[in-house]
Amino acid sequence: MKYLQFFIFILALSTTAQNDLTGTIINNSEEPLAYSNVVLFKMPDSVFYKASYSDEKGKFKIANCAAGDYTLQVSSVGYVPLSRKLTLNKSTDIGAVVLNANQEELDAVVVNAARPTIQRKADRLIFNVENSSLSTGNTSQILQSTPGVFEMNGSYMVKGSVAQVYINNKRVFLSDEELQQLLRGYSGDNVKSVEVIFNPPARYDADGGAVINIITSKSISLGYKGLVTSNWSVDTFAKYQLGTGHSYKNDWINVYANYNYNPRKDLTLQESEVGFFNSDGSRNSRWFTDVESVSRSDAHAFNSIIDITLDEKNTLSFMGYLGINNGKKIDNDVNTLILPQGATTFSGFDTNSKTEQDYSSGHMNLSWQRILNDNGGFLSVEGTYIFTDTDNNQNFSSVFFDDTQTTTGTNSFRTNGIQEADIFTGKIDYEDVFGSYNFVSGLKFTSISNKSDQDFLDTDMGAIIDPSLSDTYLYDERIYAAYTQVSRDWTKWGFIAGLRLEQTDVKGDSQSLGLVNNQNYLGVFPNLSINHILNDSNDLTLSYKRSIDRPGSGDLNPFNNFTNDNIVSTGAPDLVPAFTDKINLGWNYKNQLFVDVYYINTNDMINSISFQNNDTNTLILRSINLNYEFQYSVDATFYNYLNESWLTSTTFGAFYMENEVDALQSASRVQQTNTTGYYVDTNNLINLSEDGSLDMTISATYLSSILFGTYKYENLFTSRIGFSKTLWDKRAVFTASYSDIFLSANQPFVSRYQNQDNIELSLLETQLFSLGFTYKFGNFRLENRSTETPEEQERTGKKTKGF
Repeated sequence: MKYLQFFIFILALSTTAQNDLTGTIINNSEEPLAYSNVVLFKMPDSVFYKASYSDEKGKFKIANCAAGDYTLQVSSVGYVPLSRKLTLNKSTDIGAVVLNANQEELDAVVVNAARPTIQRKADRLIFNVENSSLSTGNTSQILQSTPGVFEMNGSYMVKGSVAQVYINNKRVFLSDEELQQLLRGYSGDNVKSVEVIFNPPARYDADGGAVINIITSKSISLGYKGLVTSNWSVDTFAKYQLGTGHSYKNDWINVYANYNYNPRKDLTLQESEVGFFNSDGSRNSRWFTDVESVSRSDAHAFNSIIDITLDEKNTLSFMGYLGINNGKKIDNDVNTLILPQGATTFSGFDTNSKTEQDYSSGHMNLSWQRILNDNGGFLSVEGTYIFTDTDNNQNFSSVFFDDTQTTTGTNSFRTNGIQEADIFTGKIDYEDVFGSYNFVSGLKFTSISNKSDQDFLDTDMGAIIDPSLSDTYLYDERIYAAYTQVSRDWTKWGFIAGLRLEQTDVKGDSQSLGLVNNQNYLGVFPNLSINHILNDSNDLTLSYKRSIDRPGSGDLNPFNNFTNDNIVSTGAPDLVPAFTDKINLGWNYKNQLFVDVYYINTNDMINSISFQNNDTNTLILRSINLNYEFQYSVDATFYNYLNESWLTSTTFGAFYMENEVDALQSASRVQQTNTTGYYVDTNNLINLSEDGSLDMTISATYLSSILFGTYKYENLFTSRIGFSKTLWDKRAVFTASYSDIFLSANQPFVSRYQNQDNIELSLLETQLFSLGFTYKFGNFRLENRSTETPEEQERTGKKTKGF
């Protein structure tokens, strides 16, 4: 702490003001009040100027103040705030400042935290959690409690679409696993709100159907806060997460840094069955494959957010992430049994594969924002760099046996793969108010470069490279985007209308296949949201959005990844982007009941489909473009306190889905698949103690049926119970939870049509018992709170506008 203060002092030498304001904060018993907020507002407009906080002895200092008139505001948790006018023309010690205890506030702080609230706008739902009971957990737990958000296989779904995750309107470019690690390590008391944007306006990227935007706290509370956190979970194997987070804020800089270490050992069991056919349609054989996969990894993750106030109009912001997972090892033991039609004995083969992987990824974002006028107009410029480096080496060997269990042959090979990806984005945004209209426009450029190399070596033949299975794949993409957006609110009406244009230039080059895929296309993406307030209890929204889903490097990369000798997954370099149109009609009743009816249609949807070749007895899982997929859906979410202690958020949805795919290995080249399904998702937070220190959470989700390409997934049921206990004057939090109580979260994927018949069941470690502990230190008592209006300003009769 001593060195941090010295560093800040050195940076502050560039300031020219020479007046220091000092004093001591005490209570009625003349006891010093540590960590009290001390804020200066510049008069006559009561504009925030500088702030500080008191030390352990109640003393404070605000250095280098310009001469002039000010309002001093002093506040502390459990005490009545005090405001005082003063004039500074020299260094001044105001002596003792006495705060009177506010017994009602003290009782409120002890008994209950603030309640999380919901605000519904034309294009989004805002879940306010700052200083609420949810703040004691991590950000992953907050998202799981957010109305309208449904987690599935590590991805977050919003109204039938996978949502893109943003932090402070900046996109997070992470895999599902990395995102979960980041969110679990990010303390909930740093989160102000979660915006569930089901109709993202034109300022957001056109790819993705929905956005979850996590807004971090932008408080005036000053000083240093820190925490250490740990989590232990066990199913078959134990997993650990250790982390520490630190934040510091003064009147010109706000710094947050977090580090997480996640050593883990995971077991995955897979069971699959493929029924192969003869050319006349009769059954040929059934192949049964069991996989036992054990992975070991040591993942490190570091992220930071830094906001710097240059002056009253200019700010700089930095956001960075670095994830490293080197030395990851995956051991797969695969047993395949083959039962010919009419036979009673099995032949087959046993396969062993060992994979070693080094992986690192990161992103850095730097932005500058300048306030242009008193209307809130601003200009911002930002740049982002993202990188991913992966080394993946697999050693693979198989032993074949006949129906008498006699060995008939062997096969072995090795693959050495390297993938390097670099992404750069540059962006300019402008926003201002013209009369009653809010206007936003901007430009963005994105450059993506990806190089992948894989060597396939036949180790049965002396480690000879097989050129037909080796490849170098080069991918380059450029996106040039421009957008404009306008919005306005009347007494009972409001609207947001926008248009985004994206010109995309793509070149994919598979050198061994000799396949070059050049694509150049202009995408036009309109969006419209209209909101109408019927009365104090009811309002309606109507929205339309067009979006795009571009294939990722994993979808395009033609490299073969083997499970065993007859099951392989691969990408397709000739994929094209998918375009989605979505219409939503919503009804909001008292911010407690939300009903939405919507239609989603996607042309050329990108999905991973299994195709079994009945001539070669192989199963190939490959990325393709579906011809189309659409769904009709209705959702109803109820969010309210059932009593003083029980908060519930429950969603019921029903839908019809249909898609069409070219059936590559079947006689009829077109196959339609459909399902009618429903789901129920409930999250309940129950306060079990009078002082608010013990909470219980109960959550459950049931999904009757859903489509993933030609796969149908049915009867998913997840459940979780958890407890949270605050200790030592809220300095520590202890958590315990038990998930997948009924061991029903793992269900089979089934694909059956024409001459295709295959089932896959992955059994993950979902029945986890977890213990967590978080300890806060430093100025942990400071709550995130907005600036209160000084009493002198209240007397002028001039009020600032709120939402």
